[in-house]
Amino acid sequence: GELNSTLPAYEAGLKKGDKILEINHQTITTWEDIGVVVTQSSSPILNLRVQRGNENISIVVTPKIIESKNIFGESISKKVIGIAPKGDFVDVHYGFVGTIEYAFDETIEATTMIVKGIEKLITGVVAPDQISGVIGIVDITSQASSMGIVALLFFTALISVNLGVANLLPIPALDGGHIMFNLYEMITSKAPSETVLYKLTVVGWAMLFGLMFLGLYNDINRLFLK
Repeated sequence: GELNSTLPAYEAGLKKGDKILEINHQTITTWEDIGVVVTQSSSPILNLRVQRGNENISIVVTPKIIESKNIFGESISKKVIGIAPKGDFVDVHYGFVGTIEYAFDETIEATTMIVKGIEKLITGVVAPDQISGVIGIVDITSQASSMGIVALLFFTALISVNLGVANLLPIPALDGGHIMFNLYEMITSKAPSETVLYKLTVVGWAMLFGLMFLGLYNDINRLFLK
């Protein structure tokens, strides 16, 4: 991979082409594993076991804390060692149980990220012009398909999770709205009036169509700005 000459990995002696096998005795299988271990480690130093050519060597790296931006554009402090991936793809095989566990973990992670995204949108951290519509989805689908079937299936699964989470929002036109009304009926022992249901449903549809048109408007703007 690549090394930043101003950051700890380069200064500790890591070289281009080295393969990280372990960090603090935790096995590294994917690039994402490195980020997780570096970020979550409570130790001020990282003990790396690295494959260099035909031999394995040990390298001690002290992560550096830098100011950065997360995916929502918020300023955060994070630990880095200053490396970038080589760009090679490696097949990782899971057994039946491992596949179920991996799918479950990825679904939970995607759901959490979507919920956080909705929260950031409501609180104003994410600007409304970041919402995409059908044109944006088609564009990203095209990009995913050009990267291969795995990327396309992964994106399709992400869209499915996104729709599932959105459908549970407490908006009357969605299933989440029906759940909200049912909870109200369970708590108060009486159903909301037909008039209230009708008005709230109209408001819900208005919100949904408003979001759809906002996404479409943003997509068209992006097309003209390219």
